Amino acid sequence: MKKQKLYLLLLLGLLFGSMSVISSCKKDDPAVTPPVAADKAKLSSVLDSVNVIYNAAVEGTKPGKYAAGSKATFKTAIDAGTTTKNDAAATQSAVNTAVTSLRRAARDFQNSLIQEVSVANLMAQYKFNGNANDATANGNNGVLKTGPAGAAPTFPTPPADGTQLPVLVADRFGNANQAYGFDNGAYIEVPYKAALNPQAVTISAWVKRVDNNANNYIVSLNRWTSYKFQLQDFGKPFLTVATIKGISDKDSDSGIVPLNTWTHVVSSYVDGTMKFYINGALVKTYTDVTGAMTAAPQNVNLCIGQQLPKDIYNSAPTGGQSKDYFQYYSAAYFKGQLDDIRIYNRALSDAEVTSIYTIEATQ
Repeated sequence: MKKQKLYLLLLLGLLFGSMSVISSCKKDDPAVTPPVAADKAKLSSVLDSVNVIYNAAVEGTKPGKYAAGSKATFKTAIDAGTTTKNDAAATQSAVNTAVTSLRRAARDFQNSLIQEVSVANLMAQYKFNGNANDATANGNNGVLKTGPAGAAPTFPTPPADGTQLPVLVADRFGNANQAYGFDNGAYIEVPYKAALNPQAVTISAWVKRVDNNANNYIVSLNRWTSYKFQLQDFGKPFLTVATIKGISDKDSDSGIVPLNTWTHVVSSYVDGTMKFYINGALVKTYTDVTGAMTAAPQNVNLCIGQQLPKDIYNSAPTGGQSKDYFQYYSAAYFKGQLDDIRIYNRALSDAEVTSIYTIEATQ
């Protein structure tokens, strides 16, 4: 009996459906399709989400902030989507287009988020915000040290200690205790790790030199048998790298760091190319240096503001270097102030260097 009722209902449905089709085919009675309201549930959901993102976003020049003007562009898309949602006559096609446009605008907005440059390749970063700790997760924290500053003693007598530690000073924006001042041999020592001895390198730093010292060492790892970055006479940035093809020293040529002025300096090396940048701009490229960088023959700690760790000077090498390799010839420490030092394990692109300068040039 139940099956019979079901069949009857199906039959009636088919019958009335057929009658409807037949009726709609009459020439004198054209079909009228009743308007169907567009489904705006998805559009409402997307609008809720993008408004949360928009309201929380802050524009600026630092990582975690959005590029200037990006919020206004995003708001234009949000307003257009809101208009479609509030339009009672909006078709489903218009609603679907609004959803697609909003999602595209949200992707573009997220792409305007300023991020740290090449985080995966950043081996160490020293912001000097009250201490010498590494700002990355790599744990390459520095230790404040006193170092040699006087004339060379008779080898192998250790050189005299300058008895002065790096001192916290105001940074380039005038913020107290946000940079370090170096003088009289003061330096920061970072325990050796193989990761700090890569096959390619980029070193970025803000420097403020106070004289024409030819040995203004910024970062140095085992002197000539790994890499060292310094300012030469009259403020020329200077990079030394040891590669499988030999040891190469190059300077920035015409690029000069002025006295008593905070300046952003960068140097990079990858097999075949060495570059120098000042304040985000490329000032010199060398293509006559070749070979991957080699590992230092001895695990010597990395120095910031000094050529070598003080207990290494005039010591006996253990890595097959000449017996006087660590000889102390004269004072080789930075005179002035340093801040925001980065060490990468690859050569950054010109655009990436400019990005670092842009991020760090404003407070």
